Formats: sequence, structure tokens, C-alpha cells
Amino acid sequence: INFNIEGMRILLYGIVCLGTLVSCQREPGYKISGSVPGTPDGMKVYLYNWNTPVDSSVVKGGKFVLTGKVDVPTRYQLLIDLSPDKVESYEKDLRGSDVFVDNVDIKYESPSIDSLPSRNSFRRKVKGNVTVTGSPVHDLFLSYQEKLKPYRTRNSEAWDKYLQVYHIPASEGVFNTREGIALTREMNDAQKEITRIQWDFIKANPKSPVSVDVAQDMVYTAKFSKADMDNLLQAIDPSLRETPGYKQLKESLESIAPIALGEKYKDLELVDENGKTVQLSDYVKPGQYNMVEFWASWCGPCRGEIPHLRHVYDAYGKGKDAFNMISVSIDDKEKDWKQALKEENMKWTQLCDLKGWKGEVINKYKIQGVPFCLILDKEGRIIDHGVRGSELDVLLIKYLGDRYEE
Repeated sequence: INFNIEGMRILLYGIVCLGTLVSCQREPGYKISGSVPGTPDGMKVYLYNWNTPVDSSVVKGGKFVLTGKVDVPTRYQLLIDLSPDKVESYEKDLRGSDVFVDNVDIKYESPSIDSLPSRNSFRRKVKGNVTVTGSPVHDLFLSYQEKLKPYRTRNSEAWDKYLQVYHIPASEGVFNTREGIALTREMNDAQKEITRIQWDFIKANPKSPVSVDVAQDMVYTAKFSKADMDNLLQAIDPSLRETPGYKQLKESLESIAPIALGEKYKDLELVDENGKTVQLSDYVKPGQYNMVEFWASWCGPCRGEIPHLRHVYDAYGKGKDAFNMISVSIDDKEKDWKQALKEENMKWTQLCDLKGWKGEVINKYKIQGVPFCLILDKEGRIIDHGVRGSELDVLLIKYLGDRYEE
């Protein structure tokens, strides 16, 4: 009997050791165990690296499992596709949220499919009720998001009011200028706080991949000088500088370098209203503040901005210390450009880059879309860009004083 008991102990010890050995030899990787009740069976769940799917699984009984491996913790978008019959991205009903994925076991839970926010927010605005546990990197990301939350809320609420109070009436020629300026200043103040929090986070967490992600977000929201760009890259620890995220960050910053604050504007070869080849520098006036507004006749938001630009021209475009306005179309059809000029009655300088998306405007400034403007100081250096509506009003008041009638 004693021998049998001892033998059982040895056998059990061997089984435990074998289990430990097997677990130690398990390939490192992530395992995301999801629970989203109410999701129809057979729906696919994806991990997206923005627009590129990197992993997928199928939902059964409201549950799914995603497994794989990442070289470095990465922010993915976990999305359940409730519209498998749709092809176009704008038609799809994709629901889910961001997840910072590391090679650990992660739980992704939501009370129901209706608690998941939509990727296309215009479809359904749901704040979302998602719990992600098991990833320390995701926990750090959440703590960062929590710090931003009050300022993002403030910005969003001011923007919603701005659309109703200023933007929509302005498109019809009614300018509630004071209300628009007040709301824009509120949004500007919120954005300054967001940018401050982002810088503080990166400096406090230089070795975290989350900081690379935060820096990438800043490319789309903050406005940088070239010195700011260098500082941002240097703030990231050298251990992360060979990662795909850091390389993408460098590329993103290089793409916006032509519009960096403090840089001299780049000259362009264009045509005037008479079809004559001219240089942009022929029209930028030294000693005055200048605006170069890129637009196109086929661009709805561009045309929607023109009533406000006429309003700006009436207040600032004439007389002593005038604001020099130059519109540069990227139409590739001269007929369309000329027709728009007749319809819009823009009394300031009108030029065109008839090569459209293959022209000098795109090649030299790397802009991704129109409308887009550059604001130049009296020496021709960029002091702001991409300002529209009351953003431009606030800037003009700062540099040229308030010339709007009460």
C-alpha cells in the first residue's frame, strides 16, 4: 500500500511537471476572448489596423475568440460586421471599439450588441459600454483617454452648437459672428488642453507604444513647427524607433513638413483668370498678412465656405493694412473653374492649378483635401493653416484687430 501511494505521488508530480513544461512552451501571442450577447450567430468579428483587417473570427452564442501575435503592442479596432452583404465601407454596420493588443490573454465584454458604438458615427451615436481586461498596455491607454475625456466632451459640445448657431446660417449668408467667435475660442481652449495632456503623457511614458500612438494622433489635431516635430520624435525612447508605428509617425510628420508653422510659403506656377501663366509670389504681398485658399468648383464644402470668405473680404480685404486674399483652385477643367467664378462673385485674386491632383499645389504642399488654407505673416511665413469659418475670424482679430460690426 505504501508503495502504491508513493507511486501515485510520483505519477501526479510528473503530470504537473509535464503540464508546466507544455505551458512554458506555448507560443507567445494574444488571445482575445469576447462576449457580446445578442450578436447573431455567424457574424464575423475583425481586428483592423485602421482600414486593414489583420485577424478575424466568427461569433457563436454571443462569443468569439481571436488569436495571433504582435511584434509590439498595437492599437487595433475590434469590429463586429453586422452587414456582411454590404461592400462599400460607408454602407457597413461595423460595431466595436479600440483595443491595445499585446501578447497576453485579453477579455472583451459588452452587455449587448446594442451597447457597441458604430464605426460610422452618423449611423448610430452610442457612447458604448465595453470592458477590456488583461492588457496593461490597454489599461494605460484607457487612463490617457480618461484624462482627455472632459476636454473632448467640451470640444464636441461646442462644435455641435457651432454648427447650429454659426455654420449652417453662414452657408445661407447669415453671420452670427460673435456667437461663432465665442464657440471657436471655447474649442481652441479645449484643444490646447488636449495637446498639453498629449505632450505630458508622451514625456511621462517614452518607452510605451501608447506614446507612439498618441503622437500619431497629434499629427492630425495639433499644429507643429519643424522644431516641434523634432521634439516629438526625440521624446520617444530609442527602443521604439524601429517599430512600424514610429516609422509611420516619421512619415506622417514628413508629409506635413511643407505646412509647418514658421516655414516660408512655397512658390507655385499657376494660371490667372486670363489664362496667363503666373507665379503665386506675384500675388503674395510682403508687409501684409496673406491667405492662400485652396479649393475646387466640384467641392461642396469649398463652395459652402465662400459666403464667409466674402464676409471676411468686406471687413478685412480693403483699405489700410488689408488682409490679402488669394484663392487657388485645383480644378483641372478651366470651364468649370470659370463658371464657379461667375457664380460665386469672389472679388479677390483668383488663380488656378489646372493640373488638379497632379499639379504643384499637391506636389509641393502635400495637402490631402480641400478646402485648405495657409495664413502667412508679413514675411511670408506660415502662422496657421486649415482654419475655416470663425477660426479665421479669431485669427484675424488676433493679428489685425476686430473689424466686424457689432
